[in-house]
Amino acid sequence: MSTGAGFCPSCGKPIIASNMKFCQYCGASLPGQQQVPPVQSTPWYQAPSQPTPTKSNTTLIIAIIVIVIVAVAVIGGILAVGFFSALSSTTTQHSGNIVNGLVTVPVGYYQYYQFTVPASATLVSVNGMFTASGGSGNDIIVYVFDSTNFVNWQNGYQASAYYNSGQTTTGTVSASLPSAGTYYLVYSNTFSTTSSKNVQTTVNLSYYG
Repeated sequence: MSTGAGFCPSCGKPIIASNMKFCQYCGASLPGQQQVPPVQSTPWYQAPSQPTPTKSNTTLIIAIIVIVIVAVAVIGGILAVGFFSALSSTTTQHSGNIVNGLVTVPVGYYQYYQFTVPASATLVSVNGMFTASGGSGNDIIVYVFDSTNFVNWQNGYQASAYYNSGQTTTGTVSASLPSAGTYYLVYSNTFSTTSSKNVQTTVNLSYYG
């Protein structure tokens, strides 16, 4: 026989067996014994941790480099503009003609033109052209000397020229002079022993100051 299974809800007397359908004392119907279904616990799950990806610094480095380059370019441009603005505000370009026209150089001689560069001058240059005619060679030699070298050249000594065309028919004069002082533009026909030369020429002096 089964063990007791509670009390009758009608008469309150103990129920002998749990599988009885009626009370043995009052005959009342006994409610079926409902079994509570076991609670199924859901297993706890945690997703495996993913390592935090390391962010590459390449993009940041490139961005910094670009910013630095742009900044340097901008600053350099500003400084350059400021420099040239200051230069233009404190200096003025001057230009003048040293010789313009036809120069006749006798056989065995030379013609020269003296010009002076003032003490405040900067960026001094001599520029021009020439074309010689006469004799069998139609040639001339053009020099630009400072005072010391002109005297040495006159006396047949070794001299250094800021411009030396060599013996030629036509040429372009271009010389940069270092500082203030007295200079000489020379057309030399000293090499000729038979004919004078005619030189069509234009040469100008330019400087800032």
